[in-house]
Amino acid sequence: MPSQALTDAYGALLSRAPAPLFARARQLYLNKYSLDGRTTQSPLRLFVVQETLDEQVEADQAAGPLGRIVTLQSSTEELALVHWQQDEPPERTLLETYLQQSWQLQPSQLSPVEEPWFRNGGYQLRMTLQEPLTWVRSSRYQDIDHQSSKGKPTKS
Repeated sequence: MPSQALTDAYGALLSRAPAPLFARARQLYLNKYSLDGRTTQSPLRLFVVQETLDEQVEADQAAGPLGRIVTLQSSTEELALVHWQQDEPPERTLLETYLQQSWQLQPSQLSPVEEPWFRNGGYQLRMTLQEPLTWVRSSRYQDIDHQSSKGKPTKS
C-alpha cells in the first residue's frame, strides 16, 4: 500500500486539478505540478504520469426520484521521478534518500526514460507502484434534465 504521505499528496494534487471534463487542462496540470507541492525546492520531484478515471452515477434514494450521487475515482500506477532542471540522472544516494524520507518508497521499480520530463523539466525515471494511488470523491445533485416536461411551456 502506498505511504500515507504519498496518498495525501496525491489527494491534495487532484483536489486542485481541473475537472476531468477538461481533459487537456487536467493533463497539463498534472505535467506541471508535482506531488511535492508548488513550493518545493527539492532537486528531485515526483509527478503523476497518467491517471485512470472512473465515473459512476447512481440514484440517491434519500434525495427523491431525481436525486443522484456521482462518484469519481482517479488512480495511477506510474510516477515520473524527475531530476529537476538537470539533464543527467541523480546520484543513487540522493535518489534513495529522497524516496525514503519523502515518500517511504524503495527505488526498486525505476526505469530511465530517454526524453526529458514535460517541457524539458529534467531527466526522468519512471516508477511503477506495486499498488495504485487512488483518490475518490462523491457529490450529490438533482437530475433536473430528466424532469417531466408536463406543464412547461414549449418554444415554437
